[in-house]
Amino acid sequence: MNTVTHKDNERTLINIARFLPSNRVEQLVDFACFLEAPILSENLIKEEGILEIDADNEHWDTLIATVKAQALLEKMAGEALVEHRAGKTRPMALS
Repeated sequence: MNTVTHKDNERTLINIARFLPSNRVEQLVDFACFLEAPILSENLIKEEGILEIDADNEHWDTLIATVKAQALLEKMAGEALVEHRAGKTRPMALS
């Protein structure tokens, strides 16, 4: 019988993280966020309802489609490319 509790798993993860290099801890956190995302989505749907979420998405789509928003997004993308080319970015690895 498996008697491992949630707290035991939590302690195990913390102990593992203590001995990992920082880049591997970042990967562990990234993976945990990846695992958590569907749960957060399910909770959001339960709390807000699909109709309200669809309305919010439509609102954001309308905002992002404006000329001003497109210009801002292009500026931000350009800044991100400059940072990437300067070696200030790192890939997100989940494996």
